[in-house]
Amino acid sequence: MTLLLITGSADGTADRIVERYGSGVFRLNYDLLYDYDIAFTEDRWSIVSPSGLKLTSDDVTACCWWKAFHYWNPNVAKYPAAENRYLCRDIYGWCALHRTVIGNPPDFHNRLGKMTILGVAKRYFNVPKTLATVNSSGVETLQGSRVVAKSLASETTEEKKVLHTTEVELERLHPKNVWYLQQVVESRWDITVFYCNGKCFGFRRDRSDLEGLDWRVAQSFDYSQQEWFPIELETAFIDKLKNISSDLGLEFGRYDFMENADGQLLFLEVNANGQWVFLDIKDEYGLLDSVVAWLKGTSSTNVSSKRQEEPSHRETTDMEVLLTA
Repeated sequence: MTLLLITGSADGTADRIVERYGSGVFRLNYDLLYDYDIAFTEDRWSIVSPSGLKLTSDDVTACCWWKAFHYWNPNVAKYPAAENRYLCRDIYGWCALHRTVIGNPPDFHNRLGKMTILGVAKRYFNVPKTLATVNSSGVETLQGSRVVAKSLASETTEEKKVLHTTEVELERLHPKNVWYLQQVVESRWDITVFYCNGKCFGFRRDRSDLEGLDWRVAQSFDYSQQEWFPIELETAFIDKLKNISSDLGLEFGRYDFMENADGQLLFLEVNANGQWVFLDIKDEYGLLDSVVAWLKGTSSTNVSSKRQEEPSHRETTDMEVLLTA
């Protein structure tokens, strides 16, 4: 049994997965593709790694796409870079056709989109008022509320800048741009739930030290200090997460919530290929073991495709759903 992990050479999460996985994983670094020997005919393919390991289409039993194409080798020009990316997608496509892929496809968010996902989430959770607009159409639904702008595509600008969650004034927005707008949620806590093959790991982060609205601005990337702390999740809440994961076809992801002033939990978004190592930087809470067990097919909780019995609807999902550890 061999897992093909398509990723990048500088990805620290992939480093941890490979180390914990042990033998039986073949890492294909898309940004160093020229270091591999690859032959792909109309019938089969084979890959030989820089260290001499060989994987063929006859031997692969699972394929996972992890954060590939999130950065690129600046020494590789535009055209060969595009060819390299295409070949990696082709290999992944072969695995998908032969039903060996595990995890979410790399184009998950491009196929569904954030507004569509919010519509599905509204079946189970409270959702802030949200609007995607051109020419300010529909902004009257947000009048009288504090509003933030977010990015739909999460792409960088030409200056390599990103749009974090930013409070805006509706009348000052350029009407010809696409705007993704959401009602501000006043909250002390950011809450995130890492979901892996039916298992849910809840964490929260204190927002009192934030200078702005987006916790990612203050995030420490040296992972030397735990910033998120585990919380216990009630069964009814976990069942809702399993149901929405089933509806969306998700095996894996990170769900983000905020708790408003009334104690209600509001669904913000799900990242189908979201980072999770920052939640468990010292491997204390079992996230890495859960991911590796899932990739190996040894997890006993394979329920992502099995819809749970939906609990009766309630107007609020307050902190009785989350029992703080």
